[in-house]
Amino acid sequence: MPNMEIIQQLVKDVGLEGAQKLIGMFQDDVIKRIQIIQDHVDQGGDLKDLHLQAHSLKGLCRTYGAIQGGEAAMELQAACDSEDKNLIQEKALAALNIIPVDMKAAVNFMNTLASSAEHEK
Repeated sequence: MPNMEIIQQLVKDVGLEGAQKLIGMFQDDVIKRIQIIQDHVDQGGDLKDLHLQAHSLKGLCRTYGAIQGGEAAMELQAACDSEDKNLIQEKALAALNIIPVDMKAAVNFMNTLASSAEHEK
């Protein structure tokens, strides 16, 4: 469940239309970064890049209220720092399960806000 206060504050700060655009950009960015993590799980790859993706996802998720996703990304980032391959794989799989769900919940909440605003007109 996203932190609704963060999303509501975003709407206050940039307006509904601006918040919708930003949430859309957030969704697109998360999808790209999650694919990179999936590729790493499937094929291996550069640990520094995986660390960067986890770091970026941590910030993105926290900024847009996907707090659980941010925590999962933070745990993956810490696992990358440890260089423990089993831990990295475990945390990458957890991130792949948590982050998309949390991102979708944030997007759905934004859509609910937009829908409510439409009905109030």
